[in-house]
Amino acid sequence: MEFESKKIIKNLEEYIEKSYSLPIFKGYVAINKSGVEKIIDDLYVNLPIDVREARTFLENRNYKIKQKQIPSETPKKGIYDYLKELEVKLDSTIQFTTYAFVSIKEFENIINKIYNSLPEEIIKAEVLSKQ
Repeated sequence: MEFESKKIIKNLEEYIEKSYSLPIFKGYVAINKSGVEKIIDDLYVNLPIDVREARTFLENRNYKIKQKQIPSETPKKGIYDYLKELEVKLDSTIQFTTYAFVSIKEFENIINKIYNSLPEEIIKAEVLSKQ
């Protein structure tokens, strides 16, 4: 079972990696801002669909997701928090026409956080489908 959300995150990662390298500004790339915004929008649209599909798959397998107890003093950031962080970072970049100049490391770090914060249902459904 493959989920569209994971493909979109991978697509975003590849989009950043294949962007125009800036020799003058080492560690920065020029990205098409609207292209990245479209990928982020696609993730917002597909994530709830993937979660529903994963939950249905798990329910059909009689698998229960355990609810984690999180202390109130340390609220855990979720995938939507990291998507918002990526949007804020994108909006705060230096822009020239349709391009934004972004730090590769900063964007890769946020993309990794997004990938690592995928809902547990998606991860469990993917693992169980391969068994």
